[in-house]
Amino acid sequence: MSPRTIHLAVDGMMCQRNCGSTVATALSTKVEGAAGAKADFGTKTAWVRTSSTNDEYQNAIAVVEAVGFEARPAVHLQVTGMMCQKNCGTTVANALKGVEGVHDATAIFSESRAIVALRQDSNVAHKLPQLVDAVEAVGFNATVIPDIQTYLDKNEGLSSRPTTSLHDAPDDSSTSLLQEMVHLRIPKSQADRTIVLGVGGMSCAVCTGRVESCLKGTSGVVDATVILSTQRALVELSHDARRDIIVLDCCDAVQRAGYTCIVVEQSPDLRKDAEQLEQARQDEEAYWFRLFIFSAILTIPMVVLATGLVMIAPSEVPSGNLWIVCISSTIVQLVVGKRYYIAAWKGWAHGGILGMDFLVVLGTTASYVYSIVLFMEQLLTDEMTDLKPSFMAGAMLLTFVTLGKYLESYARGKTADAVHKLMELQPSCASRVIGFPREEETDTAHCDISALTTEEVLISDIQPGDYVRVLPGGSIPADGVLVAISSKSSGSYTVQEAFIDESAFSGEPFPVAKRIGDSVHGSTVNQLSALVVRVTASGSDTFLSKIVRLVEDAQRHKAPIQAYADTLACVFVPAVVGVATMTFMGWMLFGQSITIGERFNIALMSSIAVIVVACPCALGLATPTAVMVGTGVGATQGVLIKGGAVLEHMHTINTVIFDKTGTLTCGKAKLSDRIEYLEKDEILKQNLPSLIPADKVALWLAVCAEAQSEHPLAQAIVNAAKEAWLKDGDETDLTGANEGVRVDDFCVQPGRGVECSVSKPEWGHRIVRVGSKEWSKEPLDSAPRKEDCTGDKDADFLRHQGKIAIYLSVLDEGSTSRRVIAVFGVVDPLKPEAFSTVAALQKHGIDVWMCTGDDIVTALAVGRSIGIPDCNICAGVTPEGKADLVTRLQRATDSGLQLHSRSKNTKSKKNQRGNVAMVADGVNDSIALARADVGIAIGAGREIALEAADVVLVRSNLHDVVVAFHLSSVVFRRILLNFVLALCYNIVAVPFAAGLFDPMTDFHLPPALAGFMMACSSVSVVTSSLLLRRYQRPIVREDGSLKVTKGWLEVLTHGIGLHRIGIGQGYVGCEADDSGEVV
Repeated sequence: MSPRTIHLAVDGMMCQRNCGSTVATALSTKVEGAAGAKADFGTKTAWVRTSSTNDEYQNAIAVVEAVGFEARPAVHLQVTGMMCQKNCGTTVANALKGVEGVHDATAIFSESRAIVALRQDSNVAHKLPQLVDAVEAVGFNATVIPDIQTYLDKNEGLSSRPTTSLHDAPDDSSTSLLQEMVHLRIPKSQADRTIVLGVGGMSCAVCTGRVESCLKGTSGVVDATVILSTQRALVELSHDARRDIIVLDCCDAVQRAGYTCIVVEQSPDLRKDAEQLEQARQDEEAYWFRLFIFSAILTIPMVVLATGLVMIAPSEVPSGNLWIVCISSTIVQLVVGKRYYIAAWKGWAHGGILGMDFLVVLGTTASYVYSIVLFMEQLLTDEMTDLKPSFMAGAMLLTFVTLGKYLESYARGKTADAVHKLMELQPSCASRVIGFPREEETDTAHCDISALTTEEVLISDIQPGDYVRVLPGGSIPADGVLVAISSKSSGSYTVQEAFIDESAFSGEPFPVAKRIGDSVHGSTVNQLSALVVRVTASGSDTFLSKIVRLVEDAQRHKAPIQAYADTLACVFVPAVVGVATMTFMGWMLFGQSITIGERFNIALMSSIAVIVVACPCALGLATPTAVMVGTGVGATQGVLIKGGAVLEHMHTINTVIFDKTGTLTCGKAKLSDRIEYLEKDEILKQNLPSLIPADKVALWLAVCAEAQSEHPLAQAIVNAAKEAWLKDGDETDLTGANEGVRVDDFCVQPGRGVECSVSKPEWGHRIVRVGSKEWSKEPLDSAPRKEDCTGDKDADFLRHQGKIAIYLSVLDEGSTSRRVIAVFGVVDPLKPEAFSTVAALQKHGIDVWMCTGDDIVTALAVGRSIGIPDCNICAGVTPEGKADLVTRLQRATDSGLQLHSRSKNTKSKKNQRGNVAMVADGVNDSIALARADVGIAIGAGREIALEAADVVLVRSNLHDVVVAFHLSSVVFRRILLNFVLALCYNIVAVPFAAGLFDPMTDFHLPPALAGFMMACSSVSVVTSSLLLRRYQRPIVREDGSLKVTKGWLEVLTHGIGLHRIGIGQGYVGCEADDSGEVV
């Protein structure tokens, strides 16, 4: 007979790797006729295919129980019709639980199925119809799944969805063992192949390396990055991995390595995420604070007693003071030191890792055991020993280390403040409009917003296509499009401008004007008018969510310099132990003029001091804390930098390429010149429509032809006409149709222009052409005639100014030739800050290039107007050509291609590789953005910009390019300063701790003070990073000079030479501007 599948519910499994494989192996090898088996820790179920005709369920249950787990028959049902987990899922689960013989049941909405665990004595075949009937009785359709593995294989997408255990039913108040272990909350996204784990208990770079190794060794994991500053791990899964299984394996691996682990839920509610992060931070701070207070309460009296300020039973041996100190020290060693002992043991047991915890345990244990030996000698001999026990050293060391952990935890939590503030911008609820009319069916812009019916819903319930009402002062709940703006005016509602505060994203202090049809971003603040917004993106798809993800994702990309720190930390502990051993041996062998006992005491205390003071905690914090604060500050300034690697690359950039259209220019055509060739008594000026001024007749005729065109140049002419003779908000009669003007026979000739006929009573009938020279002057026949040069000189002049020349000609009634009556100049205007931005980069040693798809005449005109040399301008370039230009400049050297226009401030090095940044709008420049060493996308509303660029500028202000370089150099200098602070304690303190300067200074570093210095090193590094929050963007003057704010840390970095790390290896942000002014 063909194999059938036996399904079981299995209790007692603690993990997939060990327990799950044990159950599966037992079923596949010990069940008679087994043809395959599998256990799923996520759902607490198992299956086995068997061809046996015996009592299969009882046989399989006995096999599972034989390996130490509890099992019972299980049934899988496919349930259709469920609309949610909370209501529908609970209804199905309760209906199944009501069937006699059912032990437990759960419904999984995300997988359209239910799992039923039956009692061990149940007859499965008899229960199947009852279970199906129970589900159908509450309004859902159900069918039995004969083979769950086949079902999941056919519905492969379901395998990456969250899996719910039988013990995790929504209506069950109890918490499953799995949740008690790891507080598992699996993200709902199917497409996202990255999981975020919260890892507790890490203390240094060695810990992060250990956790990364555990995660990378897990099957199905492509890459893993652990961030010490945020206590998080980012794990990238392979595309064919079973997400729920891999998540559990990762948590199991981290826990076996000695750390706590939870899966951080990526909620669409950013405010909720912020609250979770804040709660986790507060819990960690509270833990270390309680531990420090407990230790301090015991240690302070010990100090008083050990120093003899208070004497208790001084004649006894051991004295009363020593008894109390011994007992207090033992309590501190066992209670406070417990956390360090456990962490050190797990690190050693799982991979032989030696980290900070090992050093603390080694030092405090040596001091404590040494003191206990001396104490027992006094107790057993009733005689005072020459050497005194040093219980106080170990207790004070644990107290200071715990204090340092608390201060570090507190300061580290502040490094993510910028990201938390962004997350907290999202409102928690929204006013959803009920029954709002469809925009295509009615004029929604003039609706009475105050009369709309709304309902208050959670932000997670907002979906694209919903309409939401936003009152003045309220936050827009999601990204969308404005469909209605209200403003009271004589009792009626009229369409006007709305003003939106976008300062949280762009740093721009002034509200931005928005009209109907304009896009708005969620979490920006409405200022004056009530609004209705049609939602286009919600939850994790909003612009705010993307910014938060970019800033968080920046922590994944470590600066290359961090790799050196990680490598150093891995060998640091063995090296420190070696130095401590050498210190001990040195004092024992070469200590002179002291007794052997005194020599042993000094040797032990010196080696303990060396072990403690050389702890590498601060090394692991130097880079990630600075990157976290720097990228967070950048986000509030409208500059999104994707990680430490980008920060490190930016300060080496020596060449910047600008795209022209949309980057250096506004990206929107504008009519700049109108040159007419009409006499005052021109017949065309007679009997015009009343709204058309006589001096604008050429513009009117051009509008008649272009009003029906969608070409950008046509829109420039139409917009100029609207500004010239239409009142605000009145767009009903642009051509004068109300006065009898008819525009007929409209046609388009691609690449040439447009043509139409314009007629009006008493004005006449004429054929109008707008476009190129050849199109506008095209003869009516092939008869030879004299060339018409009208407008040609003016057109050439316009072109040399970087403008597009457009001819306008008319064919009068009865005429045999067209006549040119005007030439228009249309320009994509330069951004006002383009010149000063280019000048600022050139002043600081950066070679500036421009590439564009426009013709060479226009490109040269634009480049010259902003100070780019002709030899650095490339015109007629395709998107692929822009990428090739990037490659060519990267291969160039200082003696070669791109450096002939370097400013005098450049400090060149021969044969230095060209480091190129590409600045573009991200639409057709994604190849060049990706190929450049640093891709900078200006104007972050485009999805491709977020993906291809390394730096995203929220605003379309070119000064932000300078700000991005300046911020990156400031952050990178701070990273270097952090490394100096992290190592200076070791470099200075280790010789003192070892006693090298004892003969000269008569000072010996005690272990307690060594512990305090070790704590100070970590706190000083985090504090240094936190001071980046005081960063102020430089002011770019018209001539390109910078007015910068220089704090005391900048003065310090200047003094130790770190000021030379900056834009193009220049001095941006670290010296006075050209006028000598420093603010």
